[in-house]
Amino acid sequence: MRAIVVSAAAGLTAIAFAKPAFMDRYNADPYSKDELKGKCTVCHVGRGGGERNDFGEAFEDGSYRITPKLRAKFPELFEKKPRPSKGRTSWNEQEPF
Repeated sequence: MRAIVVSAAAGLTAIAFAKPAFMDRYNADPYSKDELKGKCTVCHVGRGGGERNDFGEAFEDGSYRITPKLRAKFPELFEKKPRPSKGRTSWNEQEPF
């Protein structure tokens, strides 16, 4: 887990903890949209993490795995066809995190 410093509107500083392994799962998925890779808003409301959106909740409920069913439920986050793979494609549909 890595710490990220987030500046609040009032000028205060808070520490948020990112889960890079979860973002890595989306990024590595062969159907993930390139323009969304690395974006906290794939799983969270707002830009800094925190409260999860519907996809983030479903991802957690599915043991942090991206499955065909999850892709079908959130088509705006995934391409219709997988991109060509470079070596290992994805570990999402294997073991839960």
